[in-house]
Amino acid sequence: MEAENTEKIDINTPSISRIKSKINEQNKRFQVICSSKNDAIITSDETNRILFWNTGAEHIFGFTAEEAIGQPLTLIIPPDLHQRHNEGIERMNQGEKPRVLGKVLELRAQKKNGEIFPIELTLGSWQNDGKRYYSGIIRDITEKKKAEMAILEEKKKSDDLLLNIFPKQVAKELKTKGKASTKKFDNVTIIFTDFKDFTSLAHSISPVKLVKELNELFSKFDSIVESLRIEKIKTIGDAYFAVCGLPQVNKDHAVLCIKAAKEMFKYLEMRNKKNKIQWNMRVGIHSGPVVAGVVSKKKYAYDLFGDTVNTASRMESNGEVGKINISESTYQLVKDVYKCSPRGQINVKGKGDLTMYFVE
Repeated sequence: MEAENTEKIDINTPSISRIKSKINEQNKRFQVICSSKNDAIITSDETNRILFWNTGAEHIFGFTAEEAIGQPLTLIIPPDLHQRHNEGIERMNQGEKPRVLGKVLELRAQKKNGEIFPIELTLGSWQNDGKRYYSGIIRDITEKKKAEMAILEEKKKSDDLLLNIFPKQVAKELKTKGKASTKKFDNVTIIFTDFKDFTSLAHSISPVKLVKELNELFSKFDSIVESLRIEKIKTIGDAYFAVCGLPQVNKDHAVLCIKAAKEMFKYLEMRNKKNKIQWNMRVGIHSGPVVAGVVSKKKYAYDLFGDTVNTASRMESNGEVGKINISESTYQLVKDVYKCSPRGQINVKGKGDLTMYFVE
């Protein structure tokens, strides 16, 4: 019997050693965690007083353990969050069982120097001798938030760039699907503008001055069309090309295009009074069906296709300086809003005779 007992002890001895080894290993891990500067580990009781304050807490908050232990937790909580914190602890104190929150909370904390900064908090509670205790693992996420803000700013720049190139709905489709579908629109209005004697003007001033002038002009045109829910398509040299009625349907598309043209002329008139360089413009407008879509694989461009585009261009080239030349189809859409003077039929190269009107 004695031999058997001795044998049992020998068998169990390695297990005891392993258990002790694991306990020591866990203790070492705990010591490493407690001494880490990356995470603050703070323990408090149900009266909200700090009981434990590790090296990480000293590093993050600036208070030594001697300064923090015995103080209320509000020592590191911004004043505007004191009431919320106290109410939260009260709710947890009233709970039947202690618990560990199942998620990491993002909150704000306050350092010894008064600096408010963002933190991640993992909070748990336990009971001992009828008393409840709370422990929190806190990580300073200031750098993380800065990185997130930098990413958001870059994303906004990217989104703004897309919106400068494409209509809002098209930009959204490109971001979500990586492509934009081609669509037909049965009735839109296209506006073309062009400056008189642009070639001569281009030879009379420096290229830098010319580009600066065009940038100022077209930037103002951009503001005008945007305010009237008109989509700019592109500029072609000194020509400005825009459309109303897509991608969002708008029954007032023809009226709005004429309103935009009138505002453009008003702007040029005021500008010419103050500047030596005189800009004189023709405008052509036509209404009809188009196909719209994004073309090419590189340097994407949202463009319009169809005879309506060509006819609108012909309205501009067959117009007169200082006037808005419109087609028959556009006239039918605006005749009850704007007074128009009939020009009769004008022979247009490649299209034959087209009825045109000047908007007064």
